[in-house]
Amino acid sequence: MIESAEDMLLDVKLDYDTSDPFAIRACFLRDTPNEIDWLFSRELLVAGMIVPSGEGDVRISPTASDIATVQIDLKTPDGAATFTVAAEDLKSFLDCSEAIVPRGEETLWVDFDFELHRLVSG
Repeated sequence: MIESAEDMLLDVKLDYDTSDPFAIRACFLRDTPNEIDWLFSRELLVAGMIVPSGEGDVRISPTASDIATVQIDLKTPDGAATFTVAAEDLKSFLDCSEAIVPRGEETLWVDFDFELHRLVSG
């Protein structure tokens, strides 16, 4: 569960898939038929738990007023949102992802020939 800056609780489903070992998918579940998906760099999430990290549309940092939470700032052309998440929950999820694919070993899971073919083929 993630809390927005407007103090609205929002369920978020985090997924890690070895087919994209560098990324974490966050699916923001709302009371509408449409879900909102964001992809985050796993390294960005790890770094953002310790120090302010990120540029542009995604910034992640420890929350200044509460070290037990992490702040996630998202920007789009349509607006911006700030969320907080319990640092312990985020760390637990990241630890699980690292048990599947340890950090630094992501490239072992990428089929570079397939990805190159996909890029060239359009």
